[in-house]
Amino acid sequence: MPLRRRLLAFVALVLALCLLAGGALSYWNGLRKVDLEMSSAVDVAASAVSDALLTITAGSDARSQVLRLVSSFDGDRHVKVSLISRDGKFVHASRLLPPADPPPRWLYRLLSGAPRERTFDLPGDLRNIGTITIAADSHSEVGEVWEDLQLKFAIIGSFCTIVLALIYASLGRALRPLEQLSSALDRVGEGDYTAHVAEDGPDDLKRIYRAFNRMAEQLRDAEQQNQRLNEQLSTVQEEERSEIARDLHDEIGPFLFAADVDAQSIPLLVSRNASDEIIDRSHAIRQSVQHMKVHLRGVLSRLRPAHLIDQGLAIAVEQLAGFWKARHPQINFQLDIEDERFPTAIEEVAFRVLQEGTSNAVRHGQPSAIGLSVRRTESGTLRIVVADNGCGITAKTGRGFGLTGMRERVGSLNGRLSIADQEEGKGVMLIAELPLPATNGKPNRQEPLTTSAA
Repeated sequence: MPLRRRLLAFVALVLALCLLAGGALSYWNGLRKVDLEMSSAVDVAASAVSDALLTITAGSDARSQVLRLVSSFDGDRHVKVSLISRDGKFVHASRLLPPADPPPRWLYRLLSGAPRERTFDLPGDLRNIGTITIAADSHSEVGEVWEDLQLKFAIIGSFCTIVLALIYASLGRALRPLEQLSSALDRVGEGDYTAHVAEDGPDDLKRIYRAFNRMAEQLRDAEQQNQRLNEQLSTVQEEERSEIARDLHDEIGPFLFAADVDAQSIPLLVSRNASDEIIDRSHAIRQSVQHMKVHLRGVLSRLRPAHLIDQGLAIAVEQLAGFWKARHPQINFQLDIEDERFPTAIEEVAFRVLQEGTSNAVRHGQPSAIGLSVRRTESGTLRIVVADNGCGITAKTGRGFGLTGMRERVGSLNGRLSIADQEEGKGVMLIAELPLPATNGKPNRQEPLTTSAA
């Protein structure tokens, strides 16, 4: 159910309860009023009949005097006076004044209460005429209560209708910004992060609108960044594929060709019984295969270095340096790696930082020397440094996917990453610091490590 209808239903329920409470109070007051009025009317009529009976004298017109006494109550609204003969037959009764607005039967049954009657025996010689009975009739009084209730409920009903109408209009005006916010949320859910809501209205809603607009802006920026990263990732993947293809073509292709030539020559040598040359050819084939295995191992270590990390960070970094040294022998690699085991997640991030930093330095910096350092600091962090003496960061075209990926990896472990030119612009220094778990100040060389799933 919409919030507007829910609030209206709640207000209507409250008004209905108030109306019910008011009806119960009106019923109690009406019941009390009818009882009091009827009791008073019967008492007044009884007093009048008693006084009138004292003035009636015995004689031929005594009956007429009694009938006049009964008729004197004609037009009374609350009591009916009747003359009953000695044998219990009805002789004469006064006529009640009918109510202007007769009450409904259900209301009369609720408010009339118990019957109220009084009987008077005629004095002395008048006893043979009969008895006078006074009976209360509450129709007129209940009719007054009914008129009062009608007026009250008409006023209350009009008030409730006006209140509900005003609340409906006010809620529509107050909730219109929320409807706009709901529409904007639907747009965001559908992927439209340009949705914006006006920051006006009550202070509480203003804070919600500002928070929504900030969220939409952040989602839009994140979407744009993801799009840029996807484009850069595609570019990097293409570069990696091209480089692997070149490695396979330049390093493995010639040896495959040489092995094929050697293998094809063996049948001819067998037919000539040139056993010495056959042995030489088999050795050549074996050397070619061994060379291809070495290069394939290097390619695999780039694609999935987890098995290297399982052997230790120092060994993994040495093989990383050896991989680049084999392709760029003019670069001098200087290694300063802590000979200690760390948690697997930290070692993986440290290796990825060294791997990406070295790749960026070789590809973009044209350095003659690269330094790789991994050391524990006194502040309880693992400091990873990649420094080169290349052309500096100013020669780069901009921030690539590799640097963004490094920041995300380091940030996932609550670490810090910085990159800047070295002094006089001679090279770049990349520094990452990863917090280490507390070990009471002593490195635990026997710490069990989990096997990487990378």
